[in-house]
Amino acid sequence: MAVITPEEADAITSIERVCSVFSLLGCLFVLATFAFSSAFRNRSINRLVFLATFGNMLTNVATLMTRSYILNVNSFGCQLQSFLIQVFMQSDAYWALAMAINVYLTFYHKYDARMLRRMEIPYFILCYGIPFIPGFTFIFVHTESAGRPYGNAVLWCWLKSEWEIFRIATFYGPVWVAIIIATSIYIRAGQDIYRKRRKMLNFSGSNNGTVTNAEPYNPINGFTSAFKTTEVVQTTEIITVPRPVADPTNQTSTTAAPVKDANVSYSVTISATQNDSRDSLDAGSETPTTTIQEHRLSRPSGPTTTVIQTSVAPHLHTMHARRRHYELNNAAYAYTKCAILFFSVLLITWIPSSGNRVYSLIHNGDVSKPLFFASAFVLPLQGFWNAIIYVVTSWSACKQLGDTISGAFGGGRGTISEITTSISRHRDTRPTGGKWGKTQESTSMEDLTSSRSQLEHVSPV
Repeated sequence: MAVITPEEADAITSIERVCSVFSLLGCLFVLATFAFSSAFRNRSINRLVFLATFGNMLTNVATLMTRSYILNVNSFGCQLQSFLIQVFMQSDAYWALAMAINVYLTFYHKYDARMLRRMEIPYFILCYGIPFIPGFTFIFVHTESAGRPYGNAVLWCWLKSEWEIFRIATFYGPVWVAIIIATSIYIRAGQDIYRKRRKMLNFSGSNNGTVTNAEPYNPINGFTSAFKTTEVVQTTEIITVPRPVADPTNQTSTTAAPVKDANVSYSVTISATQNDSRDSLDAGSETPTTTIQEHRLSRPSGPTTTVIQTSVAPHLHTMHARRRHYELNNAAYAYTKCAILFFSVLLITWIPSSGNRVYSLIHNGDVSKPLFFASAFVLPLQGFWNAIIYVVTSWSACKQLGDTISGAFGGGRGTISEITTSISRHRDTRPTGGKWGKTQESTSMEDLTSSRSQLEHVSPV
């Protein structure tokens, strides 16, 4: 077991409590904004952060106790602190894995927001249920040689050094499995995004709107399997063709020249059907099918034949491709920021303590003082890191919330009830120019992984 001086013990206690306070403040921000503003509730990632926040708060209850009960290991306080740390501290990594699974399900299995919401109950059961089983069991375990599992772990009450193997098997091992799976998902999704981005760069550099030097499309990716043409210029002409008129002199039929009937008007709707052919995404093979729906608004007298002529402006293909190229650049940049943030938070949280465990196994129970203090600093901050992710992935909602609060104070409405009412009416309004239009850059992971987002439609038209 590590031996620390009284000064080091006091420093550890101060670090743990200060970091726990910051984490609790982050948790309170998540709970308040999620409860009072619907703009924060319309993204699945925010709902997962919200559900993870309860575990973060219970973890901070334990870390605020710090070293208060390590000298009385059989007390209720020590056993409670050990149980909370064993169950809820590691559950944070499982919630990070759940967020990555949402990315996978939406990218590769076309899950929409309603389907993702159905996954939240299984996530809740698994993220808290898996660590609960060993955590609760340890309370009742006792052996002659090692005693009770929960006891003095230097930083706080947790699994004692005599139970080191169970620290790895029931805590650090599952945590790193979750981290590795989540990282693999982000890497694979990122590769697909940048592969599509490279194809669009080749397409935008072509003069005739054809992909040049593009790699063949792999059906396994399934990333841009469908799209619709939405920008169509149509020219509609209503022509009335009279019945043939018999000529009595030569017994032949003549047809008068077609004339336009001003009394006839039509509403014509043109929509492109979904292209399900994976091979059609290769260069030059794109031929979407167009459906024309005709609705007569007024009927002229007498029978007529209606001819509808529709044409598509060719230059719109290139314009549409450039727009998608711009949107894809924004999407790739935003996805990169979010993925790096998720990855960095996981590493910052778990590398110091995991490294300390490895060091302890190699050096017969001794600990590394730098890793020891780093663990005391980063582990209580889980709620703070989740609040940072929550803010980054809903940055537009946070800005609008700030404007709402500023307007409430600046407009002379300074009472708590008026401010609360103003916040509760807050909505997340996006610009109509698309999720990644020039007026706003999306940083929502759900926006980046939505099956109906622009990332699903990056192939050239």
